[in-house]
Amino acid sequence: MQTSMETGHLLVITGNMMSGKTEELIARLRTAKRIETIRAEAARREGRRRAPRRIGVYKHGLDRRYSDTEIASHGGQRIQATPVFSAMELWQRCVEDDVRIVACDEVQFFMERDEEGWVIVRVLMALVQRGCQVMVSGLDKDFRGMPFGPMGDILALADERVSLTATCMRCGAPAVLPQRLIDGRPADWNDPIVQPGAMESYEPRCRRCHETAPPSGWDIAGDARAQAAATRDGGNPPSR
Repeated sequence: MQTSMETGHLLVITGNMMSGKTEELIARLRTAKRIETIRAEAARREGRRRAPRRIGVYKHGLDRRYSDTEIASHGGQRIQATPVFSAMELWQRCVEDDVRIVACDEVQFFMERDEEGWVIVRVLMALVQRGCQVMVSGLDKDFRGMPFGPMGDILALADERVSLTATCMRCGAPAVLPQRLIDGRPADWNDPIVQPGAMESYEPRCRRCHETAPPSGWDIAGDARAQAAATRDGGNPPSR
C-alpha cells in the first residue's frame, strides 16, 4: 500500500442529533485549510517548496436533507462535498483525488459488511495507513438507542474522539438518544435502522423521554431472577 511521510490520524466526532457534529466537522475542516495555507507560506519564506496537502470533503449520498452536494448543519453552515454511496467508493475517490486530508459526514450510514466485518472500518484504517488526516462525524446511537451500525468499531479505532450532547426537546435535559417519529408517533423497535430525516422525523431526547422500547423478551431483570432461582434450587434457568 502507498504510504507517505505524513502521520495518519483519525478524528471521530460523534453524539446525538442536533448536538453540533456537522458544525464541529466544518470548523475542523476550515482550521485544517488555514493551517495548510500557513505552512505553505512559512515554507516559501524559508526558501522551501511545500504545496498544501489536498483536501477531500465527502458525505454519504443518502443524506439529502438540505443539499445533494453540500455538508449542511441544522444551523445553516454549509461546505461543498462529494456524495458517495459506499465505503469502497469513498476509498476510490480519496485515491483518485490524491487527498491527504479527508472529511466525511454521516459516516454511520456506511453499513456494508462482509466476512471480515464493516467495510468502512477497513477503509478508514487504510486511509490512516496511507498517511491521511481523517475527520468523520456520525450518530453513535440509532433511534433504538443501540450502537449505530459501524460506529462502535469506528470509535474504537479513533485516535481522537469528540463526543457531543444535544438538549431534550421534551424536558430540556441532556439528550443522548434520537427519537424517530412516524406521523408524530414513536417508531417501532423493528422499523428499518437507516432512514434519513430532519426535524419532522426525529427529535433529540433524554433517556427518560425516549419512547422506543426494546422487545418484551429483553427482560434482563427477569432473566436474572430466574438464574438466581435456578441456582438456589440446583437446576438450570428456563430457556427463552
